[in-house]
Amino acid sequence: MDMSIYLTQFEVPDMDMLIVGILILSIASFNSCMVVNGKKHTLDVIQYGAKGDGKSDDTQAFMHAFKALCSGNHGNTLVVPKKYSFFVRPTLNFTGPCHSKHINIKVMGTILGPKRNDWGKECSIMLIHFFNISRLTLEGSGVINGNGEGWWDRVKGAGDCSRIPTALQFDKCNGLKITGLTHINGPGPHIAVTDSNDVTISNIHINTPKESHNTDGIDLTRTNRVNIHDSPISCGDDCIAIKGGSNFTNISQITCGPGVHGISVGSLGGHGAEEYVENLIVKNCTFNGAASAVKIKTWPGGKGHVKNIIFKDIIINQTNFPVYIDQHYMRTPEQDQAIKISKVTFSNIYGTCIGDDAIVLDCAKIGCDNINLNQINITSINPKKPASVKCNYAHGKATNIISPRGNCVTKKQN
Repeated sequence: MDMSIYLTQFEVPDMDMLIVGILILSIASFNSCMVVNGKKHTLDVIQYGAKGDGKSDDTQAFMHAFKALCSGNHGNTLVVPKKYSFFVRPTLNFTGPCHSKHINIKVMGTILGPKRNDWGKECSIMLIHFFNISRLTLEGSGVINGNGEGWWDRVKGAGDCSRIPTALQFDKCNGLKITGLTHINGPGPHIAVTDSNDVTISNIHINTPKESHNTDGIDLTRTNRVNIHDSPISCGDDCIAIKGGSNFTNISQITCGPGVHGISVGSLGGHGAEEYVENLIVKNCTFNGAASAVKIKTWPGGKGHVKNIIFKDIIINQTNFPVYIDQHYMRTPEQDQAIKISKVTFSNIYGTCIGDDAIVLDCAKIGCDNINLNQINITSINPKKPASVKCNYAHGKATNIISPRGNCVTKKQN
């Protein structure tokens, strides 16, 4: 018998079994790898030493966890788990660029800042700082508690500190998304976004007492293509402030109040600064018991312009200064130079005001041009004292004005 034939008859099945075995091991190994990667896909700050007891300093644990997240070797989601309170100190820095194409931080628990006396001597101007991180998403059902009660007495800073700090500061964070979180008790502004493009802020809650001075809800500075929507904001200063360099901003379905200063452009031009704001739309927003509603405020002596601004479909409930252009901010006297305001529309604004003046257009002597008032019906809560309108150097047109009575918008003389 030919032994080669005999061996071949038995070696072939053995080879088949070997191949099958290798395939089985490969599949098992792949599945095992998938499970491991599945576990690594989400990082947890507790795994990096965070205690979450509201007392222990978890700052370093957060920084180590973010470093792992940013490296791109451990997945792209960092979880701050619910039922924990994580105490952090300023400044908690999250700095890019990151290797991961998308960075997701999911806050389900509470992040707690220090009280004013525990803020530190380094005069940090922010509690948490996100810098140079593209496509960052900050989301969740958790709470950012700035613990800022000690900062609300209008005293600038603690000790030698010259500025009241911001709770969350985002610088150079293109593609930023903030959604779902609750922000309370900021020492100063709750959320500030600077030098960033393509930003979406939605479905957040900001809830800080009206006596909390200087606690803006959201501040935008030098931003492009920002969309803010579907969020209730109650704080002690501007609900949303659109500052210099902001372009193409859409704001909708925001409820402001009580106590806030409304949605404001500015203030701009302080200390003679040159600043610009263009292409802003604020629509379908409601103001309840606010100190003001839709507003543009500039300092005398400033340079630059504000143009292509639309405020429309606005509900006013017992709000002071519903429609306001203030080019003499903080009652500062007229100067030779002023920021130019043009192409501003106030349309379909209705409800009740608590002060005498439903519409104030206090422009600088250079004049505000192309100011359009349309479909406005704002009445005083005091039936014995109807709401009024006041204008200085406001040029444009007014149509379909039911209340307040009177029209002081004039056609510009050539």
